[in-house]
Amino acid sequence: MKKSNSAKFFWYPLTMLFIIFIALYIALESGYYETKISEKTHLTQEKIQEFETDIQNGVAVDIKDYLEDDYIDYSSKMSKAGVKVSQGIEEFMTDGLNHLFKVLDTLI
Repeated sequence: MKKSNSAKFFWYPLTMLFIIFIALYIALESGYYETKISEKTHLTQEKIQEFETDIQNGVAVDIKDYLEDDYIDYSSKMSKAGVKVSQGIEEFMTDGLNHLFKVLDTLI
């Protein structure tokens, strides 16, 4: 007897979710996340020590010198175009509704 297509739609996603669960469980149990957090803490401790030595040496301190910028720009031409289109639609709808309410205000 041949399996139906509906069984495939059930078992494939379930199998994929199980594999993802096992991978995340192994990462958690192996200490991957704790290692990443301890690395960030270590970097923070280094910056605190650097700040304290700069204060003791009388160096002019600025908070921007001790903060790390982790911002990564993932935008692309397509995402920027999408943002421009959505802003254009927003402006069109806002101006249209404002004009509609002004017309209704003059009628009432």
